Amino acid sequence: MTTLGLEEEVFVLEPLLPTTRSLYYLSRLFWQNPKRNYILTASNFARGQDLKYGMMSGVEVATDICQTPEETIKQLRVLRNQLAVVAEGYIAALGHLLQTDTPTNVCALQIHLGGMEDPIRSYDNIARFLPLLILLLANSPMRKGERFGQSYRLQVGYATGPLTGDRRYRYQDLIISKRLGTIEVRAFDANPNLERIRIALNVLVALVNTSVHYPLDLAAYRRQREQAITGGLNQELSRLAEELNEQVAIPLELLQRTESDQTAQMYEIDGLAGVYRKLDSRYRQLDYTPPPHSWPTRRLLQPALGFLTYYFPKFPYISYKYFKEK
Repeated sequence: MTTLGLEEEVFVLEPLLPTTRSLYYLSRLFWQNPKRNYILTASNFARGQDLKYGMMSGVEVATDICQTPEETIKQLRVLRNQLAVVAEGYIAALGHLLQTDTPTNVCALQIHLGGMEDPIRSYDNIARFLPLLILLLANSPMRKGERFGQSYRLQVGYATGPLTGDRRYRYQDLIISKRLGTIEVRAFDANPNLERIRIALNVLVALVNTSVHYPLDLAAYRRQREQAITGGLNQELSRLAEELNEQVAIPLELLQRTESDQTAQMYEIDGLAGVYRKLDSRYRQLDYTPPPHSWPTRRLLQPALGFLTYYFPKFPYISYKYFKEK
């Protein structure tokens, strides 16, 4: 039976950029359930020139191993609620910050699939239609406040890239994980829309379970990936959607008007702070935008507390993962 696991990275913005207070929020999650959250939460940091915007990037929460897309979405709702309780900033499920140009400061939605009869066939089938799923979940429309296309994160992100032919090479859109043995889809932007995520999960499960084997075409993937992350749906991708319909359908309107399109429209109407407030409300599943939080003196100590009570205890596991996956 196919199993599913989902890792969601999001920005916690205070007010418009992430700060190391995010480590304090992760610490609060960790100590609520240390046995589980030692492994199933993570912190991310900017690198190199991106440090001019601060060292903190997104925070990550992950589901347990799930048996169905519905169970996965149910768990994701719970995880979002838990983070929403402890995080005081604006939570933005977004692939790349709208006002920056930071290839190492990005947030992804990563999906693991296990229990496959034929991992190579499953990998190749997902690769065939992955450009459509990239478009379904694209949510990274801006670079320095200017419209880029659908996913600036995939254009410049350091941890993803077009498929190489080596299914275990880590820094590409789709891999067979060296550490876990799962197929890991790394191409998706963080996305607040749970219905789009549910559809993507259903498509992935269908492609894993079909007996059809679509051959891996690296040239076609590279071309269609570029079309998806820059221009969006075109004739070639529309034909690919018709081919996918033979296995499982994606509503065409979700490909014609993406989450990136909606985020960019919010930016045009509401400005930078306004779009982050709306993304926060969507993540928290609220019908209103909560008032800005106060910044008492005690919060100045929270970054150090986060390092001491979250990052340092997790450092042995972080090191283990790095050497196991490289």
